[in-house]
Amino acid sequence: MTVRPTIGVIIPACDAAEYIDQALASVAAQRQPVDEVVVYDDGSSDNTGALAARWARVLPMTVIRSETRRGIWHARQRAIAALESDVVMQLDADDFLLPHHVATMCAAYLEHPGLISPRPLVWNGVGPWRESAYRKNALPQPGDQLEQLLVQNYVVVGGMYSKKLYAEAGGYQSIDFCEDWDLWLRMVAAGASVHKPQQATYVYRVRENSVAGLMDRQAAESGVLTKFLAGCEQPRYRRAAKISLLQRIGARHIAGLPEAAPDAAQRRVLDRLGLPAERVRSLRHDPDLGLFAEVPDDGAAGASGAVWTVVDVEAGEVVVRGRLVGEALAVDHIGNESLVLKRSSLRDMSTAQGV
Repeated sequence: MTVRPTIGVIIPACDAAEYIDQALASVAAQRQPVDEVVVYDDGSSDNTGALAARWARVLPMTVIRSETRRGIWHARQRAIAALESDVVMQLDADDFLLPHHVATMCAAYLEHPGLISPRPLVWNGVGPWRESAYRKNALPQPGDQLEQLLVQNYVVVGGMYSKKLYAEAGGYQSIDFCEDWDLWLRMVAAGASVHKPQQATYVYRVRENSVAGLMDRQAAESGVLTKFLAGCEQPRYRRAAKISLLQRIGARHIAGLPEAAPDAAQRRVLDRLGLPAERVRSLRHDPDLGLFAEVPDDGAAGASGAVWTVVDVEAGEVVVRGRLVGEALAVDHIGNESLVLKRSSLRDMSTAQGV
């Protein structure tokens, strides 16, 4: 007989008085009840904490209030520390759950213990919810999950995982934005597999003044990838992380690379790939990716006037080719197509739907 783990819901909240009742009502309406709910009020200037406390009459509720605002990573960290349950289920204060969410997520967890990502519906507060058109809604296979998670965060914020896995991954750590992606990467790197139920049960609210809407996404995501690289020694994942960085801050990354002087064997590889010395304006070296060759671009409007080709000279093949458009490398060829950045967040996918 399978023993159902105890489930605790954590809700970080800051100035969420407009939304917190709806979030907690959705927890109270679950067909399968949860064992704990912890709301961490992160220095709200409104009555978020008082509103949440009223739900203690119908929910196994704990409200923790902080006088100072430390950020969502800290709110989640402290809420999880207060849980006694076996399994953590995340819910943001401005989102809510369909009535079968807990039962659906728990069934997926019992079948595949690890990191469970809900499937989302998106909503802007007006009109019907919409199913997402997220291209990576189809989950990567376990052997590819970390590599593709380095390119884009395909795990929805309302993830579910054991406290044991959370501890093994090092828990939430100090980071301004994208703290969930940072945690997911460390969980999958620690050996967890990601799974998703078939049904969409988590309603993600899209609003302009949310944390996701206000942050500098390019800087935030680049920070997560840089942090990952600092602790990663595996060549496959270092390459994936750097290819991901190139598609966000390629100009900055290339500018920091040292110039390279190829030997005769490397020059022959470059010649064979259509990069003879007379065409190459600049040649730089990255220890994980290989040689970066800059050649003139005949030119797309808005491009930098150059095409950058990244060559793995040992394998004799092109890793990435593209043009700098602003900070990012706009890729037109990549050896591993699964590493092309398409959409990196729920906000991006919902905007694409016109939500």
